[in-house]
Amino acid sequence: MKTTRREALVTIAGIASVSPADAQTGVFTPAELDQVKAIVDAIIPRTDTPGASDAGVPVFIERRLSANPQMTERFRAGLKDFDGFADLSQPKQLAFLNARAADPFVRMIKGLTIDGYYASHEGLAEELGWHGNTFLPEFKGCTHPEHQQ
Repeated sequence: MKTTRREALVTIAGIASVSPADAQTGVFTPAELDQVKAIVDAIIPRTDTPGASDAGVPVFIERRLSANPQMTERFRAGLKDFDGFADLSQPKQLAFLNARAADPFVRMIKGLTIDGYYASHEGLAEELGWHGNTFLPEFKGCTHPEHQQ
């Protein structure tokens, strides 16, 4: 029996997919992982769609950092300023992030969070409704004025 292209892709996707718990690289300590989860969930919280942690964003960030030691050092240095962040209320977390919007660490974790979320099934399929079955002759990107930086 000949395998179809679709069957081959489904098989490859199944092999490539691992649960977030299995994919951790050991870059983060448990305390750092908890901090990262709190930060990414403040950036993309769970609403009627999954939040950043639901989409495996902390593991995505950990994988990216494991490939770049210099980036890991910068990330860890910035993360130190977020001690106690997880204990803040959601409004205080947002105020904390907004007050530091120009900070290089905040820009880095925000970018990594967005990249990880929209590279996931939760971001692409569940939130955006994209299932890979449409042709886009052009992708204009986000049209929200606050994202035009």
